[in-house]
Amino acid sequence: MIKFERYPHINDLLSHYAESLNNQRAEHILENGVSNKQEAKEFSVFVWQVVDAMHEDEENNISVLGSTDNIEMIPDLEYEISSYMKSTGFFNIWVEVSESA
Repeated sequence: MIKFERYPHINDLLSHYAESLNNQRAEHILENGVSNKQEAKEFSVFVWQVVDAMHEDEENNISVLGSTDNIEMIPDLEYEISSYMKSTGFFNIWVEVSESA
């Protein structure tokens, strides 16, 4: 299971959006971790879908994790994902997906 320690609220954020976006691949990856290039790409794409969904929820005044303004979590999200992807050896895929997002 992927567990973010420095900013543990990111665990809840990603779980929420995996469920609300009905992204079973993301749920699987969150549960089991990234183990290959394809999963690294899928997970990276999902993270950017989360960012888009966060913006949309804020614009529509939708409460997520008790707040209608979760945009301030984006730096925490970027830190945790970057650190995690470095630890898996797939940081380059995170960068590639991020540059094309």
